[in-house]
Amino acid sequence: MTSVLKKIVRYYLRHPILLLKNRIITSYLLFKKAVKRDINFNNNIHSDIPIDIVIAAAQKDFEVLGCVIDSIRKNIKHPIENIVIISPKTKNIERLCKQKKCVFVDEDTVLPITKGDITYSVSGIDRSGWLFQQLLKWSGDKYVKSDFFLVADADTIFCRPQVFIHDNKVILTVNGQLCYIPLFITYDKLLGKNTQPLISFTSHHILFQKTKLKILKKTIEKHCKTKWYRAIIKNIDTNEISSVSDYDTYGQFVYSKYPSEFILEHWFNLSLDRSALSKIPKIIRNNYNKYKTISFHSYR
Repeated sequence: MTSVLKKIVRYYLRHPILLLKNRIITSYLLFKKAVKRDINFNNNIHSDIPIDIVIAAAQKDFEVLGCVIDSIRKNIKHPIENIVIISPKTKNIERLCKQKKCVFVDEDTVLPITKGDITYSVSGIDRSGWLFQQLLKWSGDKYVKSDFFLVADADTIFCRPQVFIHDNKVILTVNGQLCYIPLFITYDKLLGKNTQPLISFTSHHILFQKTKLKILKKTIEKHCKTKWYRAIIKNIDTNEISSVSDYDTYGQFVYSKYPSEFILEHWFNLSLDRSALSKIPKIIRNNYNKYKTISFHSYR
């Protein structure tokens, strides 16, 4: 058992009621699919509410990024205003953005800081770029027209039709796994709370609302007395390889503050090695009715 898993197990052994509630929620979301109540397993789903798309991409994501963009245009059933790619300034990514009619943003122009201003390394693994990408995603509100914008990981394709607003409620995707406790320790530091996490929203994508994201940033700044991005950098645990989550911090904040405005659904994600990229059409055909997204992680 890894040290990370041991920490999670120890936490839930001390909080058995939280474990029970987590399993009840996850089982209910799985049951929704079985009885055909999961909104995004409806092939004819669509929404008239416009959204923008924001993707923070690294050079290592180039081989899958084009497929991600294509899957968004095909399967996100909202009117899409723009797809914004925030990335290092490289010729191949700029060229891809032009080909796919996306808006390219040089990541070094987004914030007053760059990746080089972040020191975050755990057991010899440099996590500064990973953390910087999270800050870039939260900065996507500067580049979008719509109040709602979908932030998607650059290695995750959408393999079936999906919407993220239904019956005037936003769909929040739950990953179904036990919560990774270090993320919530940082969450409590940023917001001055004592959270008992029930579910995790770390699911490779999330629909942000600009107005609510602004409230979250202002709340962090008020509590930490510094800019939100500096507060995040200051409050991470540099001994933990994953000490903060852009998706979970936003998801926990809005779901606790405005629960009636959201619908929970299971992520139904399949994780594969990059070697499977050549088989994407076949993989989608075989998994169309099983999964909503397929991730091709570089670290697998």
